[in-house]
Amino acid sequence: MIELVTVDVERLTFGFDALAHHDGEVVFVPYAAPGDRVRARVVERRRGYARAEIESVPVAGADRVLPGCRWFPPCGGCQWQHVAPEAQRRARSAIVAEQLARIAGLRDVDVLPTIASPTDWGYRSRITLVVEGRRAGYHRARSHRLLEIDGCPIADPAIVRHLESVRRWIGSTRTALRRVTIAVAPGGVAVGAVAATRPADGDRAACERALAADGGLRGFVLVGGRSRLVVGDPSVRVELESGLDLEVPVDAFTQVNAGANRPLVETVLRYAEARAGTRALDLYCGAGNFTLPLARRGAEVLGIERSAVAVEAGRANAKRHGLPATFRHADVTEALTTVAPGSIDTVVLDPPRAGAADAVAGIAALRPGRIIYVSCDPATLARDARALAERGWRLVRVQPIDLFPQTYHVESVAEFCC
Repeated sequence: MIELVTVDVERLTFGFDALAHHDGEVVFVPYAAPGDRVRARVVERRRGYARAEIESVPVAGADRVLPGCRWFPPCGGCQWQHVAPEAQRRARSAIVAEQLARIAGLRDVDVLPTIASPTDWGYRSRITLVVEGRRAGYHRARSHRLLEIDGCPIADPAIVRHLESVRRWIGSTRTALRRVTIAVAPGGVAVGAVAATRPADGDRAACERALAADGGLRGFVLVGGRSRLVVGDPSVRVELESGLDLEVPVDAFTQVNAGANRPLVETVLRYAEARAGTRALDLYCGAGNFTLPLARRGAEVLGIERSAVAVEAGRANAKRHGLPATFRHADVTEALTTVAPGSIDTVVLDPPRAGAADAVAGIAALRPGRIIYVSCDPATLARDARALAERGWRLVRVQPIDLFPQTYHVESVAEFCC
């Protein structure tokens, strides 16, 4: 028997769902907007909550807008296109505060209003497509099934212009590809691919033909089976602040939103209060997104990163800009055991989505004056904040930044003091 409920949507949650209540029971409803009154079909019941799918929206909330993409909502890349950008930003700050309270028990943290992205559309300077055979696209929402796309309104227009050329290149390679990244590069785009096996004979020729056919394809990196094939110039450039940029190969990590990365860097620098003589440690440093700006302000900074490609790029950029930053290729947790307690004033860390659980004890043991934690996942930030609090650290403030408009993801900069 189909069970229909009418609920008033209260707020967005961390994920696809919005939250409502019905007869005292929590009801999660994907693709609902705050202020909506929806008629929904209950599809799952668990202890303490239910899940429901929208049948109709008798009353649309003030924050509901028309999605900007014809693949929404089947595509899993975006979850909040139906919500006005300002409401998305309010939700990000609220979600960070809620995760810190629920997971870490921290309820008195100053969670600031979310800093807006310079643009809510066309902001992604890199996208990564899933490849199955000769097909490429994104995963469908809440599944691992492939959805082929021929455009993406949150991607930089330069990426969309060259999407068909990249698709033809995928069809011409002999190696079975798993993922393909397309990133904005000077004069066009660079392409990076991950394969299950080492590049096959003929893949270089396929890359060269693609470069000749489309002058906007600047270069390729094909990685697989511990081999790395480079054809053309696969470098991308990211401006960190006025007069300082990074040049990195497409297979090194960079933030997807180059415009919002600038306020991210600015926030880290402001919280770090780096100056001449400051001894800083930049963990999970990549190619130096924070390392180089810290060094530019006179800090004695060591960046630690497990990607050899990123470390090589970081060293090259430090030399190019004449900055005395040091980069070490190492696992962060292991490297922390080689740093003397009391030798560091400030620790900056920007771990992957899984957080830094293995590194928290080592960071705390260094007894730095402050810790600046850059997070792309409020749940793992909250988990690690709890671990730091148990070791005597106080979370002073958190600045969310909207690096991922139209999605539930949120970047945050958290400042800890001892």
